[in-house]
Amino acid sequence: METDLQAKAEKYETKTAQCEEWARQATEGPERALYEELAGYYGQAGNGLPTSHRKAERRLAASYGLRRSE
Repeated sequence: METDLQAKAEKYETKTAQCEEWARQATEGPERALYEELAGYYGQAGNGLPTSHRKAERRLAASYGLRRSE
């Protein structure tokens, strides 16, 4: 169980870093704001390890008028 939680925490840390990098690379506007908000979400999510992170990504992308690409 601890290994599973560690793997999830590492996943969120990776996603946080990836979103922070995308935010730095994005031009100002909705795309940058989206990645900044996602980075904050993943940073907090690593603590609580929520299961609905994909739902939150879709909601955030929709609120910024963007489509999330895989």
